[in-house]
Amino acid sequence: MNQAGMLFTPFAKQAEVFVIDAELAAGSGLSNWAAGFKLGTAGYRDLLDPENLFNLKVPFNGLTVALMLEARAQLAEEAGLRSLHVGGEVRPHTQELIDLAARLYASHGIEVHLRPAGVRTTPIWLSSFGVFYEELDGGENFTASHSQSYKGGWKPMEAGGGQLLAMADKIADRVRELVSIALDTGLEIRLTAADDPLIKRDFDPLAAYVEVLRQVVPDGLLKEVPVAAEQDFRAAFCVEGGSMGSVARSVFAALDIQVGKGGPVFLTHEEESNTYHGIGIVDGENHGVDPGKWQVYKNVGAQELLRQRECDVFFIWDPDGDRFNMVTTAPVTVAGAAEAAGLEVDPLDDERCLIFFKPNQIYFLLTALKIASLEEAGELSDYNWIVATTFPTSMSIGEVATVYSDRGAGQLATFRVPVGFKYFAALVGNLEKQLADPSGVVTRANDVTGVETEFGPRPRMLIMAEESGGAAMGPAEPMVSRHGNRSSLAPKEKDGMQIGVMALCLAARLHNQGSSFGEFYLRLLEEYETRYRFYERRDITLFDESLQGEKREKAKVAGNRRKEATVAFFASLEDKDPREAAGILADLLPAGTPLPEIQRIFHAGDGTFIEFDGQWFELRASGTDAVLRFYMEGQDQEQVAALNSALAGMEVPAG
Repeated sequence: MNQAGMLFTPFAKQAEVFVIDAELAAGSGLSNWAAGFKLGTAGYRDLLDPENLFNLKVPFNGLTVALMLEARAQLAEEAGLRSLHVGGEVRPHTQELIDLAARLYASHGIEVHLRPAGVRTTPIWLSSFGVFYEELDGGENFTASHSQSYKGGWKPMEAGGGQLLAMADKIADRVRELVSIALDTGLEIRLTAADDPLIKRDFDPLAAYVEVLRQVVPDGLLKEVPVAAEQDFRAAFCVEGGSMGSVARSVFAALDIQVGKGGPVFLTHEEESNTYHGIGIVDGENHGVDPGKWQVYKNVGAQELLRQRECDVFFIWDPDGDRFNMVTTAPVTVAGAAEAAGLEVDPLDDERCLIFFKPNQIYFLLTALKIASLEEAGELSDYNWIVATTFPTSMSIGEVATVYSDRGAGQLATFRVPVGFKYFAALVGNLEKQLADPSGVVTRANDVTGVETEFGPRPRMLIMAEESGGAAMGPAEPMVSRHGNRSSLAPKEKDGMQIGVMALCLAARLHNQGSSFGEFYLRLLEEYETRYRFYERRDITLFDESLQGEKREKAKVAGNRRKEATVAFFASLEDKDPREAAGILADLLPAGTPLPEIQRIFHAGDGTFIEFDGQWFELRASGTDAVLRFYMEGQDQEQVAALNSALAGMEVPAG
């Protein structure tokens, strides 16, 4: 390395070569890093140093990223891939990493497509859509989504815009091969000049995206916004200092929705900030910027704006635009019923209360809204609409579709996948392959337990929803790429822009009706005879991910030991008779803990799922953070809380 400790010179106008020799590889601990490297549910995330890209004591640095990108480039060459997009959000070193990826890929003869000059950031949904629409061979986005600003992330995607599946393990294996070569004979990493002709600043698919968005959001809903605006309706969108500000302005403008003074929409925390304006830091602890966390939605200024009636609803996007949440108000007379229904309620003023929705509850609302809107547009009965969720997502969303279908009002199916939007992308890709079959098959899919669901000859994705706050919807007719060489039933990545526009339209409709989100939610619970109303997720942190060096490694070892023991214990129940499993749990749980009858236990792709009578539970280790997640939902609020608390606090037998 040079005197400044830099392996390469970011944005250099000349080609460079740097060598990872045995001394550098060994001294930077590449063997240990490579042994644990893998692409998880959202690509790769780990600790970085916000002040120094070349701090080799943290796992996400200029050296490790170069190795990941070299592995990706080699495999792309071998697979015949010729064009890739590279984008990113606002966290530290993102621009340098985009430059590194572009120059490294170009050195392999790969054409690289970046955002136009002067445009620094790209929301993940725009990267995904653009890779599909521009008919590229793949792409990636440097993002750690909602994680703390001291974490870096890399999310590669395939040609359809979905996260890599087949190539993910190959990249991890190739990284380990490259590290082995570096330790043995040394490894050269080549970079072109930053202005190499293969690096093009032409990635701008926004106009095409808006056309698809107009197909996803029914026109009747969009028309609610100007009507509400005439009645002084205003909605705030917090963009957390991330990549959504300028893009959202462009999308709203294309939809004829005015942003700013005099318009129905305004933005907060719009200036890009690689520390997210301090959002999520409470009492000195950095909780990240997940809009689903109370440390975020209760500390972004929503309450004061609502109290002063400067807005009627407050929406929140995370930095890369794939997660969404909102803060709403309702008449104070609704507070008791809302709280009894499982909503979080806080006081606001003499007339109104605050009501906070979990992402699950938002998607419950939007699923019902989309069904009603499709029926209004005459598009519900013409297609086989699918409501897809992950296993630990609220079953209330699927209940809407099931009850609606049981009443004979439409052809709606439900389907569940493991956590990770890549599994929704795989489902959509599978359906697209079946539709391409000239024999005209009736489409179907098998879940991870082997249960088959038949969808019909015209499958469409009404919603794909994750409890963590990410979702996307598909149009009635497939999306078509720029030159017509590709089509897609639905996005292959979470799309917070879609969800934000849908929620805005619903807010406008409710405003026009003199109603509120809380009242609408209560009405839907009764209309759809919803049983699964009470949902809870408990996160158990395994170690402090902000630690560095030896302290981090020791904490990580202890945390992983606890994770592996807990995951292994619950996995051991999967092969047992439900009654035997219940006996094992009863012996470990505190006396008097309610334990409903177990009906089925199975592996849900990345965790253990237990179906109780009228209740369900899942244990899984997060694929993005050092956290164990304990999910539970049922029909009795106290029973859900008591059992989930007991399971989360249970001391599992040592492996």
